[in-house]
Amino acid sequence: MKVTLILVLLIPTLLLGRIIEGGPGDRIMGFAPGDTLIDTLRVTVRVPSRIGLYVNGNTEFDLGDAAVTFPPLVFPGYYDPTLVGGTNTDGVDVEVFSNSQTLTWHLETCGSGDFSLTIALDQLYYAPDGEANPIDGNDPPGGNWLSFTTTYTEIANGTNTTGWQDESQDYIFQAETDDAPTPAAGENVTIYYRVYAQ
Repeated sequence: MKVTLILVLLIPTLLLGRIIEGGPGDRIMGFAPGDTLIDTLRVTVRVPSRIGLYVNGNTEFDLGDAAVTFPPLVFPGYYDPTLVGGTNTDGVDVEVFSNSQTLTWHLETCGSGDFSLTIALDQLYYAPDGEANPIDGNDPPGGNWLSFTTTYTEIANGTNTTGWQDESQDYIFQAETDDAPTPAAGENVTIYYRVYAQ
């Protein structure tokens, strides 16, 4: 009777099999055929909160270029860049990245100071890429054009950018009646862009 009872209990186990589970680092054993072995482990992913900034396009305004009409018929006159280092032919390439849905990023810009004693920093204007050029003689130029200052000014903000977000800027130079000639190499300023999140 005992042998029959053992066979009655053992045969379904051998025929139907068991599910045997283990965890990380366990060596589990079972009967083959019949048993199914399941071992588990945990996979962890950590994604940090990141912001990013890409700026490209040293820019030049050469009013002596053969394709440029200088002086303008009326002052102030507005000029597009004659040479850019990036892909935006009217200014600079600017891109921002943020993967946070809770933090707000802020993009700001400013300039280092005046070009020279007679050419002020605020004669350089910026606007979102694609802004229409102002009409000569209008001061200020209107539209979305803002003049550069030595103080950071916010130009865009947001949260998650779903990749690199284009925030490219167009530039124009405002020629005025008191702009003295520059050396052949020109006069320079440094333009700063910064992004932070809070």
